[in-house]
Amino acid sequence: MLRLFLGLYLVLAVGLIAAMQAVEHTFDALLDEQMQAYNRETYRGQAHALVEQLRGLQGEQRQQRLAALRADYGIELSLVQSDQLGLSEREKALLAEGKLVLRDKYTRIFSPIDGGDQLLSLKLPLEPSLVTFYIAAAYLMLALLVGVVLFFWVRPHWRDLERLRLAAQRFGNNDLSVRIGMSRRSSISEVAGHFDLMAARIEGLIANQRELTNAVSHELRTPIARLNFELDQLKQLPDPASARELIEDMYADLGELEDMVSELLTYASLEHGATAISLQPIEAGSWLDSVVASVTLEAEAAGVEVRLVECQVETFDIEPRFMARAVINLLRNAIRYAQANVQVSLLCDAGQYQLLVDDDGPGVPVDGREKIFEPFARLDTSRDRRTGGFGLGLALVRRVAQSHGGQVQVSESAWGGASLRMVWPVRR
Repeated sequence: MLRLFLGLYLVLAVGLIAAMQAVEHTFDALLDEQMQAYNRETYRGQAHALVEQLRGLQGEQRQQRLAALRADYGIELSLVQSDQLGLSEREKALLAEGKLVLRDKYTRIFSPIDGGDQLLSLKLPLEPSLVTFYIAAAYLMLALLVGVVLFFWVRPHWRDLERLRLAAQRFGNNDLSVRIGMSRRSSISEVAGHFDLMAARIEGLIANQRELTNAVSHELRTPIARLNFELDQLKQLPDPASARELIEDMYADLGELEDMVSELLTYASLEHGATAISLQPIEAGSWLDSVVASVTLEAEAAGVEVRLVECQVETFDIEPRFMARAVINLLRNAIRYAQANVQVSLLCDAGQYQLLVDDDGPGVPVDGREKIFEPFARLDTSRDRRTGGFGLGLALVRRVAQSHGGQVQVSESAWGGASLRMVWPVRR
């Protein structure tokens, strides 16, 4: 704190002195004529009285009279020659008009006597040393008062900065829960608020990364274990037909691993912003038809009909690859749980696009409607390929919606099943 205080104090002191000097010189230049006229009028009477005493006298008589007058005046009196003063044209003009000439901050006065080259010089006495002492004391007191005010101004700033420093130090030492919680009256409350937001974001990302890592290891364990078991079985089966079935199962497990890795890579790239989202104008109807057509075989195999019932949008700006992946995940989720029907709608309302996927399945419980969008979260704990999935599909949908500036929600469909709605703003 001492270092900050001294630095600010020195800057303030130097700045104040420089400002006072600048103001003094500026106003001296601006008010010089007015001050000259004021002081000329102030001392005109004294100078006139002295000149009258000297007028008509010459040489030694004038010097003697001036010596006699010095005892009655508290100022220094002398006679000088005008050519020794280096008078300016302005000063010569003033003397020619019979006016006083002032120099040395109005403490030296020259008055014409009889129109000749000899001038009367009046030098005002200097300020007494006691006055100088008081002025110095006044400036010292001013410096002390400024220091006291500056100290009480710096102290709360330093206290808040120290809190910020300690919080940053604790955060760097892996205490991710640290928050500053600075009062709004603090001058660094905005900085502290951004620090708290940053800390919360980083803590959430790290927690999410840990959960993701644990979940990935758990999810990979199942297909790898099945592959190991199937390889062991394959070694013990002499029948080629039975071996063929096991090989098909192994290919299915490998496909499951490949799909999971693809989902993980896509999710990770969206989660950390590694992939730039480039929006493109797309013809909505044909694009949505092609996306629905890509899951038609899966729907027929599950005995479910997928229909595009409404498309109110002609063209829209999206990232087609990621958006197609998100819609396919929504459709596969609906097909997985639907009884017989899945409907797709694309609406535009109040400056927002709304893509709805409704099914006639069992629906989603209210307390689980946020959980299903978390990575590897499943309300159905089954590991069956038909109902289990990876738990990444809807998490990826949410990331795609967020990358487009929107969100995804789940509610109840008209059939009593699930209605998943992805909403994002219209880009003009």
